[in-house]
Amino acid sequence: MARLCLPDGAVRGIDIQGAQTGATTAYTAGRDGTVTVDNPQHERALRDAGAFSANLGGLPRGGYRCGACGFAAYVTTCSRCGGTCEKET
Repeated sequence: MARLCLPDGAVRGIDIQGAQTGATTAYTAGRDGTVTVDNPQHERALRDAGAFSANLGGLPRGGYRCGACGFAAYVTTCSRCGGTCEKET
């Protein structure tokens, strides 16, 4: 299953016609502008039309938590209070 952004911010939906059956599947972007595709042929067709992967940076793998104020950060020095942050698991 893939999450894709449609090729242009103005595009809110796209129809893909199946090669074997001729049935049309409509993909409509959600509020975040992405569509979820579970058919590999449809994914290939959407990519050919200009769609691209939605989460190019991937998922965050954890960060740091300040021992003094509890602020969550991605660096070891807290940007809120200047304290030292420890790695979260």
